[in-house]
Amino acid sequence: MEALKTLRRLCFWLAATSAYRPPLRYFASCCRGLEEVLASELSGPRIRSPEVRVGKSGCEFDGDMGVLLRAGLEARTATKVMELLACEAGVETAQDLYDVARNVPWDALMRVDGTLRVDTTLGRAPSAALTHSHFSSLTVKNAIVDSFRAGNRLGSRPSVDTKACDVPVHLYVDYDEARLYRAVASESLHKRGYRGDVAHKAALRTTVAAGLLYLADWPAKAAAGAVLCDPMCGSGTLPVEAALMARDVAPGLIRAGFGPAGPPSEAPLRFACTTWLDFDGDAWDAALGAALGRALPRAPAQILASDAHDGALRLAKDGARRASVDRDVVFARGDAATLALGATPDVVVSNPPWDGRLDGAEEAWDALGSFLRREAPGATAHALTGNMAVTRNLRMRASSKRKLVSGGVDLRFLKYEVRGGTPKTEAAPAEAEADAAEPEAKPARASRAAPAVVAAAAAAPSPWGAAPSPWGPRRTRLVELKDLLRARKLKVSGRKAELVSRLEAHDVVAR
Repeated sequence: MEALKTLRRLCFWLAATSAYRPPLRYFASCCRGLEEVLASELSGPRIRSPEVRVGKSGCEFDGDMGVLLRAGLEARTATKVMELLACEAGVETAQDLYDVARNVPWDALMRVDGTLRVDTTLGRAPSAALTHSHFSSLTVKNAIVDSFRAGNRLGSRPSVDTKACDVPVHLYVDYDEARLYRAVASESLHKRGYRGDVAHKAALRTTVAAGLLYLADWPAKAAAGAVLCDPMCGSGTLPVEAALMARDVAPGLIRAGFGPAGPPSEAPLRFACTTWLDFDGDAWDAALGAALGRALPRAPAQILASDAHDGALRLAKDGARRASVDRDVVFARGDAATLALGATPDVVVSNPPWDGRLDGAEEAWDALGSFLRREAPGATAHALTGNMAVTRNLRMRASSKRKLVSGGVDLRFLKYEVRGGTPKTEAAPAEAEADAAEPEAKPARASRAAPAVVAAAAAAPSPWGAAPSPWGPRRTRLVELKDLLRARKLKVSGRKAELVSRLEAHDVVAR
């Protein structure tokens, strides 16, 4: 059995090394599925990396120190931006790993009285001696500390700070290769600095939100004056990021100390790279100057956001104020099922509940579908979900699907073309209803009503005799059926035949 494991590991290693290329100088990590978006940022006019390689959950890129600093300040979709310090193959034991870390000239990178933290990510098939990430991190930390102790008579050494250190060290072990990086920021770059201490339990990461907006082509549409709406904004991540993007505000400016937003906690957000001994202050000042010089005073586009919950809306407004975009986002309290807008949106981007951390997914997607057909005819809609089953309540067909992985959860970013031409006072177009309706040839699903209600409905004669039910598929539209169910405080999820059965059962019992 052990020989089989060894053979399998050798096969993996050969497959990986057959097309091996030495890593580039820098690496930026991101949500899986957004690698190409991140690559566009790194090679674009803001960061200007001369070479970018798309990888898994991130991109390698090259350039001088200015490229690294601009990436930390400007990349909206990156969670970490790091510089490669060492890369060695043949790392099989703890001693091998210790030697790799010990050979790095740490005294040229950080002060002896500075702080550090070591994190470890294990890739494919590391050796048995290095499969414990905490032990590997401790080995690297000991090597760094020993290198300082050996260089001074007093035995002085850096200390460990797990929250806001000067040099965040990251170890990546893949097969027998070990890579050591240092990150430009101690905290993940998704912490922009505009969120308060109280967080929404289902808050979307800012880096993921920015990626979704890129996929929706929001920067170009914002520059053209388009209207964006998030009818289920929660704590406001999407509209706030949309406003920052529309105004071309670099995502790292608040962390860098610019803007009215104060630190959200006792451990201030900052860029650790500013404490490095080899820090290029001139390149940093140039990056800050360029970012501050191009930021617009107001967004050229209109951004609308609403939510049915007062608590979530308060968090959203507070985040917008901290990010200094409270004048760019119009917030309103309202349920998407009945929300009325003052303007027809061109783009709808939302993260409705999908039963991951919030309940009411079926009702939420049903309400979103009603909102799109009523308030956004002709718009392009985008929705994120981790539960494809609930998307059928939207009663629309996605024109494209993008797979993402965030926090270990498989997600889908769906795009819908909302059919236009129907006035807001009318119901959804007949074509959209036909797409959503159950084919008449298929038998109706069993009603979800209580057994006693179903039995009573079956036993009692129909109050309308042999005539077709007034709630039947050819007599009443789906939207009207759901309004009738809501008025009776009944569940509104399910296919049309189920809704008809549920409504008939209720009315029979009521009579």
